[in-house]
Amino acid sequence: MPVHRVAIYDQFHGEMTKARERILTTADGEVGWLLKFIQTDLDTLTASEWMVLAFEVASFVDDVANRRGADIATEAGWSVRSIPGEGSHGTLPSRGEAKEMQAMVLSSLEKLWKTAVTAFTFPQFTIIVTLPLEDERKGSVFVATKRKVKEFEYRFAHLLVDYAGRIRRCPECQRIYLAIRFDQRYCGPRCQTRVATRKWRESHKADQQKERRRGKKSGKG
Repeated sequence: MPVHRVAIYDQFHGEMTKARERILTTADGEVGWLLKFIQTDLDTLTASEWMVLAFEVASFVDDVANRRGADIATEAGWSVRSIPGEGSHGTLPSRGEAKEMQAMVLSSLEKLWKTAVTAFTFPQFTIIVTLPLEDERKGSVFVATKRKVKEFEYRFAHLLVDYAGRIRRCPECQRIYLAIRFDQRYCGPRCQTRVATRKWRESHKADQQKERRRGKKSGKG
């Protein structure tokens, strides 16, 4: 391999490693990163900001979430080639692919909140079984998807199994958040306080109106 290609590979994988660390150090880890990703307005990102996020999306699929579900035999890469001549390795998602993934996650969550069930369909999905290696008793199982977007969806489906009951939409600010407690209704103290204050003011206003009506009646008497 030419020296310049080695340097490109090293730089690419270095950026993937940094992206992995950013995801894992996000509050609530990989699921916290995912919720932040789906609520990011991609059109407002600068070119450099988008590049940072593109590496994170790629790392989420290939590094962070790869322990969820079966191993994946990649049949194709993302649509943006960062390394010339590579078809599946050294690729990054486009903004269009990222928007497609955002829409998929949001739609899946909305269905889950509404009906308690959400489904994932993989029309181009292949399960591959191999013979065991010499020192192993069992063979291996891989799944293969035609598009990286579906690979993201596959990882998300397995991630959702662990967090489905705790991913919620705050009824006050509409932000999607990960609940700390199962009885937590709002995303944080700010929204909870805002709602409590509003309820108190409405109740206090109603009490004042009742007192005024009583005053008018007693005045007439």
